[in-house]
Amino acid sequence: MMFRSPQHYRTFLTILMTYTLDLVGFSIVFPVLAPLLLNPHLHFFAFDTPETVKTTILGFLFALFGIAQFIGAPIAGVLADHYGRYKVFLGTIFLSIIGYVILAGGVYTQSLTYLFVGRLLTGFCSGNITLAQSATADLTDVHHRSKAFSLLIGIGGLGFVAGPWIGGKLANPDWLSGSGAFIFAAAAALLNFIIMFFFFTETWKPKATHAKSSLFSTFKELRIVLHHRVMRTILTASLLFCIGWGFFLIFSPTFLVQKFSLNSGEIGDIFAYMALMWFLGSMFLNKELSGKFSLHSIILIGTILTALGMGCFLWPDTLWPYWIILPVALVGAALSWVNFNTLLSIKTSESMQGRAMGASSAMWSMGQIIAPLIAGPLAGWNIYSPIAVGVVFVLSSFVYFIFRYKERK
Repeated sequence: MMFRSPQHYRTFLTILMTYTLDLVGFSIVFPVLAPLLLNPHLHFFAFDTPETVKTTILGFLFALFGIAQFIGAPIAGVLADHYGRYKVFLGTIFLSIIGYVILAGGVYTQSLTYLFVGRLLTGFCSGNITLAQSATADLTDVHHRSKAFSLLIGIGGLGFVAGPWIGGKLANPDWLSGSGAFIFAAAAALLNFIIMFFFFTETWKPKATHAKSSLFSTFKELRIVLHHRVMRTILTASLLFCIGWGFFLIFSPTFLVQKFSLNSGEIGDIFAYMALMWFLGSMFLNKELSGKFSLHSIILIGTILTALGMGCFLWPDTLWPYWIILPVALVGAALSWVNFNTLLSIKTSESMQGRAMGASSAMWSMGQIIAPLIAGPLAGWNIYSPIAVGVVFVLSSFVYFIFRYKERK
C-alpha cells in the first residue's frame, strides 16, 4: 500500500486539497500582471514611461516573490521539522490571505507599492507548498514516494490549471479594475485555512526544538543540506533548471502580450492549457515512466524536452502552433520537477526532509529571482531574448546532471 494506514490516506487527501488550493493562488498571477502593467490605458505607470522601464519593474515584481520565498521556505521547513507541520501550515496560509487582499487593493487602486507589499508577503508564505511535500514524505516509504509525489503534484496541478484561467477571466479591467483575480485568491486561501484547521492530522512528531538559533538563517540551512555531495549535485542541477524555466514561466505572458497584443483572458486560456499539460505529464506520464526508467533517466528526458519546447516557442508568427509546441515544454518540465524532488527526498534522511524540501524550494525561488531580474530589461530590449537565455540554462542543467550525478551515484 502507498500509505501506511487509512488515517494517513485521509491526511494525504487534506494535504492534496491544500496543495491544490494553494496552487490556485500561486498561479493566478501569471496571466494578470503583464497585461495589466503593460496596458497603456491603466495608470500603474506614467503615460510616457518607456517599455524597458515597464518590463524591468515587472521583472522586479516577479523577483520579489522569489526573494521572499527564498527566505521563507527554509524557515518554514525548519519550523516544521521542530514544531510539526500543522501549526506552520496554518500560519503561512493565514498570512497569505492577508497578502492576496493587499494585492487586490493594489490592482484596484493601481498602486505599485501595494503590489510589491502583497507579492512580498505571499512569497514569504509560499513555504506551505514545501510543507505539503514534506508531509507527503512523512506518510510514505521510499518505495512509494515517487507515486505519492506524482499524485500530489499531478492532482494539485489542477489548481495550476484553474488558477490562470480564473485569473485571466477575473482580471478584466472593466470589473473592479481587474482586482477580482486576487479577491478570488484570497477566498481560496481562506477555504484552504478552514480545511487545514479541521481535517489535518499531524504527520511529524518533533523530537527536539534545538535549532532556534538558526531559525532565520536561510543560508545556514542551505549549507547543511549542500554539505552532502549527492544532494548538492541534485540541487545544483535543479537550480539551473529552475532559472531556465523561470525565464519561460514568468515572461512567456509578456512575450505574448508584446508579440500578439493578447489580453489577460486570452493569456489565461493559454496558461490553463499549459497547466493542463503539466497535470497530464506529472500525473499520468510520470507514473508510467517511473516503473520503467530510473529517476535519473526521467530527469534527463524531461530537461531535454523542456529545452526543445522552449526553443520552438520563439518560432511561430501565428497562435495555432503553440497548441502543439506547449505540451512538449510543459510535459518535459513536469517530469523534471517531480523527479528532482523525488530523487532529493529519497536521498535524504527522515529527519532532514523539511530542510531538503525547503532547500528545493529555495532553488525554485532563486530561479524566480534570477530569471525575472535578467529577463525584465531583456524583454524591453528584445522580446525573444528572455526565453532564448532560458533555453541555455535548461541545457546547462541537462549537461551538468548527466555528468555530475553519474559520478556521485
